[in-house]
Amino acid sequence: MRSYIYFLIVLLISTVSCTSTDLQKEFSCGSSSYSNLSKTKDIRNLFSVQLPKNWKVNIYYDDGQSSIYAADTTLSLTKTTLIDVSYIHASVFFDTDFKQKLSVDNKNMGLEEIKTKDLKHLDKVSYLSIAQGEKGNYKYHILNVFTKIDNSNFLHAKTEFYGDSLVNERICKAVNLIDKIELK
Repeated sequence: MRSYIYFLIVLLISTVSCTSTDLQKEFSCGSSSYSNLSKTKDIRNLFSVQLPKNWKVNIYYDDGQSSIYAADTTLSLTKTTLIDVSYIHASVFFDTDFKQKLSVDNKNMGLEEIKTKDLKHLDKVSYLSIAQGEKGNYKYHILNVFTKIDNSNFLHAKTEFYGDSLVNERICKAVNLIDKIELK
């Protein structure tokens, strides 16, 4: 009986501590995250994201989308992360055509795709793309996560990283922010 209770406790602890999301698993992210976060809602109250309080945030909307764009403007461009989360009023299918168009767009920008993958994000069908290259005089990485919300809407979370300083850490911190997106 005693060993049975011990087994249940170990099982419970291991289940609770293994809550990495698909995105975190893709980048082998540990506990890299920002602190002092504040919830920011889009203008139409369709979604929210937790962002560091010291970041500059811009909110945008039009008939086709509602967006939150943010960055830490206290850091140089080569040390910060730019994040743009948009709720887009259009249908999306992560089929061959979608994937090829994204790949062609990356190539047209002089970027090489590092990783693409179908996955789950926010418990919904999603597609991940990360590419790298140069933009201006800087090394450049872009991480795109597309999430199908329903037949008429999808979410696009884009993060950009300039320079080569702590890129993996910045990606993991951005992934943790993307994982904090809440749909209404």
